[in-house]
Amino acid sequence: MPRNRRRGFQAERELVKKLWDHGFAVIRAPASGSGARRIFYPDIVAIYHGKIFVIEVKYRSSNDPIYMSKDKIDKLLDFAKRANARVFIAIKIRSRGWYLAPLMEACVATLQGCKIEINDNSIISLEDFINRITNDSLDKYISSNALSAG
Repeated sequence: MPRNRRRGFQAERELVKKLWDHGFAVIRAPASGSGARRIFYPDIVAIYHGKIFVIEVKYRSSNDPIYMSKDKIDKLLDFAKRANARVFIAIKIRSRGWYLAPLMEACVATLQGCKIEINDNSIISLEDFINRITNDSLDKYISSNALSAG
């Protein structure tokens, strides 16, 4: 197996474990990228209290931009629509850790598909992503108490 592909699989397994450890139900699609043509499988599907996330994983050794084909984006969006999910690109940068880019906010259209800049403002750390998703009920509690106290 080529070295880059092995690193990609390792990154997918690492992300699955991190999300699972924070209370997400997570599944890694072992057929992703295997050449399955008729049905598209994203790298990871993660669920937290009914919120569904379709995640495509990318591994980088530097801050180089990520390019995705229009076909891949269309398939991710179709899968997400069927699942009522949000699409994220998870980026593991060797020296900096994990980052998540919401596809529709971070994607800049190109002739072939889209380009995602690692330093884009819409990209957040994995820790921020987990905190935003898992603390949603706390935010609702605080805002509902603030409304009822006033």
